[in-house]
Amino acid sequence: MAGTARVLSIWTFLVLCGFAYLVHYAATAGVGDRSVLFWPGGEAIDRRSGEATLLVFMNPACPCSGATVDELARLVARAGRQIDFVAVFVRPAGYPEGWERTRLWESAARIPNVRCVVDPGGRDARRFGAATSGYTLLYDAEGALVFRGGITAARGHEGNNAGERAIVSWFRGGTADPTETPAFGCPLFDE
Repeated sequence: MAGTARVLSIWTFLVLCGFAYLVHYAATAGVGDRSVLFWPGGEAIDRRSGEATLLVFMNPACPCSGATVDELARLVARAGRQIDFVAVFVRPAGYPEGWERTRLWESAARIPNVRCVVDPGGRDARRFGAATSGYTLLYDAEGALVFRGGITAARGHEGNNAGERAIVSWFRGGTADPTETPAFGCPLFDE
């Protein structure tokens, strides 16, 4: 009887430790995201003249980013002004062409008014300062940064979150509040 209680106590302790790890992992934001304040020159992603642009950078193999794509679909449905939605899929250097066309790509491509583009070697992600899958940037029609960060509340979690509220606030009134939120997702680079 005492042995069973001890095994049950150890098992309960291990389950609680595992749960605590998962909660901590889900709530840990990506690091190193430092976006540029104005649309970068050079050969960056095409910016449509006279339109605001929302960029979402993604690692095609990130299981957390399915929630980001679902949140992107909600944002597209709520957009009240002309905006160019671009899902940028980073294909690491040395990976074959087409590697990025995962289920995540297919989900984003099904969203009306979303352009999916490939970022070979992560050149554009680096140019825009993105390092985490799900990192979202909103630039106004003049190319000034309005919002940066994530559009999920935690890794793989859909629903009400500060990033979505900020972008919708900008859609409705021209100001994003807050202007920055943490991004939750896998790294875009293995470095």
